[in-house]
Amino acid sequence: MNELLMLAGSLVAVLLLAFAARAIGLGGDVRIGSRDAALQLAEAEGFAPSDVIVDRAGIAAIARDAAGRHMLIRRHGVHFVSRILHQPLDARLDQNFLTLGTGERAFGRITLDLGTAASNWAASLRAVR
Repeated sequence: MNELLMLAGSLVAVLLLAFAARAIGLGGDVRIGSRDAALQLAEAEGFAPSDVIVDRAGIAAIARDAAGRHMLIRRHGVHFVSRILHQPLDARLDQNFLTLGTGERAFGRITLDLGTAASNWAASLRAVR
């Protein structure tokens, strides 16, 4: 009987923890769902994008403003982080994939699947100062 009560108590505790985690927004599959969502993320960081492209998987985006500055937005856990891109920029194009690294170890490198637009965005990154 004691074992049954312990099992039931453990089950209730696990369910309460799962409910609490969901209530405060932990876990889940966070993605940039649209171009508009990427625009909002960039604007929330004080960046005024004139163009944006979202990775096909929705885990990152690149925004460009009228002055030619570029911002990389990427998923970090259940949040998004962004960086204005500067030289030296670690960028590599491989067909439809653009791999970017900011040089910041904590920010890391990310590979974006940009489809046929990858080469256009890679070319625009050459102007990054």
